[in-house]
Amino acid sequence: MKKIGLFITLCILIGSCQLKEEVANSSLASYAELKSLFADPPSEYRSVPLWDWNEQITEEGIDFQMKEFKKAGMGGVFVHPRPGLLTEYLSDEWFHLFDYAVQKGKEIGMKVWIYDENSYPTGFAGGHVPAEMPDSYKHGTGLKMEIQRRLNVVFSDTIAVVLKKTNDGFTDITSIVQQENGKTGTYYVFRKTYPARSLWYGGFSYVDLIYKGVTEKFLDITMIKGYERNKADYGKTLPGSFSDEPNLEAAMAWGSMMRWTPDLWDEFQQRWGYDLRVNLPSLVEETGNWKKVRHDYYETLLELFVDRWAKPYSKYCEKNGLKWTGHYWEHGWPTPTHGFDESALYIWHQQPGVDMLGNRLDTAGLGGQFGNDRAIRELRSAANQAGRTRTLSETYGGGGWEMNFETQK
Repeated sequence: MKKIGLFITLCILIGSCQLKEEVANSSLASYAELKSLFADPPSEYRSVPLWDWNEQITEEGIDFQMKEFKKAGMGGVFVHPRPGLLTEYLSDEWFHLFDYAVQKGKEIGMKVWIYDENSYPTGFAGGHVPAEMPDSYKHGTGLKMEIQRRLNVVFSDTIAVVLKKTNDGFTDITSIVQQENGKTGTYYVFRKTYPARSLWYGGFSYVDLIYKGVTEKFLDITMIKGYERNKADYGKTLPGSFSDEPNLEAAMAWGSMMRWTPDLWDEFQQRWGYDLRVNLPSLVEETGNWKKVRHDYYETLLELFVDRWAKPYSKYCEKNGLKWTGHYWEHGWPTPTHGFDESALYIWHQQPGVDMLGNRLDTAGLGGQFGNDRAIRELRSAANQAGRTRTLSETYGGGGWEMNFETQK
């Protein structure tokens, strides 16, 4: 038997169901019907592995792998690009092989889902978005605060705001910083921060998902010019698209204290009627009306994330008969630095999901995944309110070698 090098990730994606959900275009009318289907469920209710494409992909390899998935009881696959991939991502060859997998799925009764990124996090299209739209990443995405007792600032594009502390609060002196240089006092200097470039992002950095036009560029490259070659199978053999960990946190990792985007000042002013710039210290220190400022700041970022990322993607899927699924990064609570309010994002997914990889119960931290009822209840509550019958969990990928049926349960 020919050895196939495609690594099958341990992450198993399980669609959760409710009693009255649709199964094969019908509704479950009784527990007896549920019991009969539970023993041999249709493909929509079976586990779906993340199928790693991480070498030279061939039709022969696809044939073998998909037949093995079918024999193991899987209901479908998410075609998941991973490091090691030799077949060029989003090339004509890539889409030919993806279509081959879709047709094989149609032949053997398995669903073939889109995984919409070259690894993760979703948004950069394997480097194509920043390559075609430099404004998607070059402006910086964070701010770092520095306090100076004697002002010494060489003004450049990296300086976002300079404040001087007064008896009444803070004064914005950004436009006259050269006149203030050398003077003593208490000065707050806010510099832009830039995520580092990485081969992971195709030699670029992650993109700013709340910068106008970035989501549309991503959809144009990945979906419209790409997977729409399989549009005839949308909503059928090809049920939908999985987004993995789209986030606004990346800037925080490079010494930033706060998230920033070029039109943040204007968007904040329009919503709340006051200037965020002179209130920036309240995001770091308990000064001024800091509780209100922090609420208004995170609410602004959330609304931009919903309006500029979630809504365009959701509308594309709705228009084209696709289910948008996947999950955000992370489900930690009460930190607001990843997605700000995941419930507000869940409702825009036709099949919202969570990430339950780790075999460790830690409800107070980011490691809390297996057994984290809060995250599951949060997901299900949002889905109920939005009228979404199906949800999804990416599960077991970080469970460790000691994982067994008990810990899985």
